[in-house]
Amino acid sequence: MTQKSSSSAHTFRWSYDVFLSFRGEDVRKTFVDHLYVALQQKGIHTFKDDENLEKGKSISPDLMRAIEESRIALIIFSRNYANSIWCLDELVKIMECKNLNGQIVFPVFYDVDPSTVRKQKSSFGEAFSSHEAHGCFKLQKWRAALEEAANLSGCDLPNTANAHEAKVIKQIVEDILAKLGGQRHAINAENLVGMESQMQKVYKMLGIGFGGVHFVGIFGMSGVGKTTLARVIYDNISSQFEGACFLHEVRDRSEKQGLARLQEILLSKILVIKDLRINNLFEGVNMHRHRLRYKKVLLVLDDVDHIDQLEVLAQKREWFGSGSRIIITTKDKHLLVKHDVEKIYKMRTLSDDESLELFKQYAFKKNHPTKKFEDLSAQVIKYTAGLPLALKVLGSFLYGRDLAEWRSEVERLKQIPEDEILRKLEPSFTGLKSIDQKIFLDIACFFTGKKKDSVTRVLESFNFSPIIGIKVLMEKSLITISEGRILMHQLIQEMGWHIVRREAFDYPRRYSRLWKSEDISHVLARNMGTEKIEGISLNLRKMLTDISHALERNLGTEKIKGIPLNLTNVKEVNVSATAFMPMTRLRFLKIKNAYVSQSPDILPSELSWLSWHGYPSKSLPISFQGERLVSLKLKNSRIIQLWKGSKVLGQLKYINLSHSHKLIRTPDFSGTPNLERLVLEECTSLVEINFSVGDLKKLVLLKLKNCINLKTLPKSIQLENLDVLILSGCSKLKVFPEIEEEMNRLSELYLEATAFSELPASVEKLSGVKVINLSSCKNLESLPNSIVRLKYLKELNVSKCSKLKSLPDDLGSLVSLEGLHCDDTPIQMIPSTISLLKNLKHLSLRQCNALGLHVRSSISRESMGLVFSNLSGLCSLTMLDIGGCSISDGGILCNLGFLPSLAELNLGGNTFTNISASSISGLTRLKVLQLVGCSRLEHFPELPRAIEEVHADECISLKSIHQLAKYPTLRRLSLSQCHQLHDTDMVDALWSNMLKGLYVLRNDLSICIPGSQIPMWFTYKNFGENVTLTLANNWYTDNLWGFAFCIVFERMEWCGLYDGYLQPSLGFPVNLKFKTYDGKEGDIRSIIGIKGGDMSIRNSEHTLLAYVPSRRFLQPYNNEVYSPNDWIEIVAYSTVQFDSKAWGTRLVYLDDIIEA
Repeated sequence: MTQKSSSSAHTFRWSYDVFLSFRGEDVRKTFVDHLYVALQQKGIHTFKDDENLEKGKSISPDLMRAIEESRIALIIFSRNYANSIWCLDELVKIMECKNLNGQIVFPVFYDVDPSTVRKQKSSFGEAFSSHEAHGCFKLQKWRAALEEAANLSGCDLPNTANAHEAKVIKQIVEDILAKLGGQRHAINAENLVGMESQMQKVYKMLGIGFGGVHFVGIFGMSGVGKTTLARVIYDNISSQFEGACFLHEVRDRSEKQGLARLQEILLSKILVIKDLRINNLFEGVNMHRHRLRYKKVLLVLDDVDHIDQLEVLAQKREWFGSGSRIIITTKDKHLLVKHDVEKIYKMRTLSDDESLELFKQYAFKKNHPTKKFEDLSAQVIKYTAGLPLALKVLGSFLYGRDLAEWRSEVERLKQIPEDEILRKLEPSFTGLKSIDQKIFLDIACFFTGKKKDSVTRVLESFNFSPIIGIKVLMEKSLITISEGRILMHQLIQEMGWHIVRREAFDYPRRYSRLWKSEDISHVLARNMGTEKIEGISLNLRKMLTDISHALERNLGTEKIKGIPLNLTNVKEVNVSATAFMPMTRLRFLKIKNAYVSQSPDILPSELSWLSWHGYPSKSLPISFQGERLVSLKLKNSRIIQLWKGSKVLGQLKYINLSHSHKLIRTPDFSGTPNLERLVLEECTSLVEINFSVGDLKKLVLLKLKNCINLKTLPKSIQLENLDVLILSGCSKLKVFPEIEEEMNRLSELYLEATAFSELPASVEKLSGVKVINLSSCKNLESLPNSIVRLKYLKELNVSKCSKLKSLPDDLGSLVSLEGLHCDDTPIQMIPSTISLLKNLKHLSLRQCNALGLHVRSSISRESMGLVFSNLSGLCSLTMLDIGGCSISDGGILCNLGFLPSLAELNLGGNTFTNISASSISGLTRLKVLQLVGCSRLEHFPELPRAIEEVHADECISLKSIHQLAKYPTLRRLSLSQCHQLHDTDMVDALWSNMLKGLYVLRNDLSICIPGSQIPMWFTYKNFGENVTLTLANNWYTDNLWGFAFCIVFERMEWCGLYDGYLQPSLGFPVNLKFKTYDGKEGDIRSIIGIKGGDMSIRNSEHTLLAYVPSRRFLQPYNNEVYSPNDWIEIVAYSTVQFDSKAWGTRLVYLDDIIEA
């Protein structure tokens, strides 16, 4: 008979796995003893009452409690079981617990038949006759309990395994293990917030039930829950193995007890041997290898930090029997890699929701937090950043404290981290090599959140070997890399700060690193620097942000002595002219967003990295030798001349003096042979570049953008390693230098808005160049013929070169060219060799009016517009822009079908009246068609079936759009200011067709068209600037696909917007303001509109229909406390000011799409 379990079993706290109920004189020293040992060996925590308990006539409270706190009651029915009133009372209690607490009852019929127990026959009947003769009043309860128990499925020993006791016991143990499996999992996972999904991933890695021997590693930062996860997995599956051991704190115990002792503990546990002695590691290894090789074991090695520990505890798979699983937890990923652990799982921190749930368990126990603690709880969640250890420690500390004490502790955390948290985290640091400790402290104090490549360059300047050092810190879970930036958990960073403070006995002047604005200001203003200081990073903007945050959050304390009232002007720092003199070991100095009152007379000679935004001096100090200087970044400085004469700076690789508006000339660079990057962007007074720059053999980047008074460059350059040259905006620069030698490493050349009238023929020596940008070079008259020999050139931009009338005839020799941009130029002819450009993807000739005019003058018959002699060779072309090229009917419009890869076509601003049916319909890959401003176009041509976007705004002659309803993938249609369109029924048909397409393509949709009618399909309507949706219960389901909007308006200024999902688009934000059942309100936003160029609509009624997938609105809200089904109302509106006349909206479900 299947037992019915109660849901309360999942919340009841069990102390024992099994309670043994039996008649002592029948089976205690035989069957029960053997069964008890077998259960214990499998790690099944079993309660067996001792002989001295069964002396009274009633069950003791301790025994009652043992029954109540056991998951399973194992009842051994023997011949004399019913003779004992004690046993019968136990049985009644057990059956009560089964019915109340969901306890599992497993009967074993040792030497009696189940029917004898059920019907109280034979010895059971005799026992009841005796009890009845003595006038016992419990007979009815006993009979009911016996009958219920005998009807349960269990083990009938005489009919099981041929009554072989050993086999029967093995079968019973296996049955108990099976019943415990699910129970343990549910109970242990009950309060493990955020662990369930992680457990499932590790279970999958373990492959329980399959053969072979598998090692699985779990790594992550201290306090993230590695041990907890391994423990609950161990508890859930250990019973499925022949032997199991969870070896806690291997790192700490190996230091204190020695590895041989850990070998003893491991083997004793798995082999169930008491008083095992191992004399040395070699003996322990041999015993591991020989005693476990045929045994299916589960072994957890917790907090391993050295390969030696694995070598003696779990060296090889061959040490263990088939089906064995070894789980290793560590902070060091590389340790797992080095040991050939095949499957590795990285622990994640908790989400904000999970963090709040865990924190509440410790801070409020079973009590729900009151509203007054919500803000402070949120601050703790932000501070702990998902680290379970910190949440538990702080939650426990704050439990039972009042609001004032909470505020005090939260404020104190900003200055002093909790000691218990630091003690747990610090071993991660102490286990590092000395040089890696320096890298860690530098990152903690200066570089968290910075780009990895930039940080690597800085650390390389200190000779710290950062490539391997950063990798080590990642492997040891001290840092992570995300989107190319180095990130460090806030509490790990605070540990680093704490270490720096502790080493200096909390005296800022003795800190090795200064990073707090108040400490730096204090030390510099009072000339209190010492030789201990190695690095300083001052950023006053961060300090101002912190002050503003404190004021907003009402976090003031009695420690604050004053606050500047005008925060935006607090940028001055008093610095003594000799403040840096005592800092003889200073290697890193960064000052930003701070006005320094005095110029430094002395800078330490040990400086490797100097970055001073707004450097106050006219030049570097004369005494500064800079022998170790690698990087010099003095943006927005007052520098006039960096140094006079020649200065030997052999280590210098990087100079950036951008926006130094007083800089007149560059210094002599002959003493900086290793310079790799020279950035002088927007040095508006710069008139001269020293000729020595042309000899910098290692220069990779030369950036002189917007140096508007720069008139000359060195006459020749031989920068053999130069990769990028930027002269954009140097509007007085007329002559490009001759290129003396091959510069095949130059890949990008930016010459926009310069005064060059030509490029030298030696440009062909830039044989590796990939990008040349000459846009807005208004004096440029021609390109050198040698440019066609640049075999690797991919992008050529000559747009807005107002004197450029032709392109090289042999243009087709640019075999790698992918992008050719000639917008708004007087080019009169496209060379016929363009058809040879097999790799050309983008061709833009927008507003090239002379192309059309040339055609008119060169042919006698009526103009056919722009003509290409052959388009068939442009097999890779995906984008063609010939808008505003005075194209009339015929010409190129007849040849477009020869472009098989074309995906985007702009024909806007031209004067044709129609497009031949075969021309565009044959472009099977065309997705976007631009026809904006085609004022003579009367009807749409036949379009490809796969078309997605049509933009035909300001097509004032357009009268019909009925043919657009047949394109299943159309999702954006813009027809603003097409005032001859009046067919509202056709809009309904178009919208229905677009909705059908959602079943295949889950995209956004939009139609903009003249008119003022909201289709009947929209269920919520309102005249005005918003619309309200009243929500049904459980409105948010898996079948909700999105939100549809209809807005009638008279005026709108369109602008490019970006919301993280759409490309920059022509549209505006729509907000959903929601209200929950308990009065909470919030706002979420998305963008609706039409992709295209800028335009505006004024004094003309238009209707915009749009659909937005639900994920666009709701995905950013998934981590909030309230789910969308807690909402009772939504108000849709826009924050953009426009004259909206009416709104309509509808929730779009799957059925709406199917029925469209």
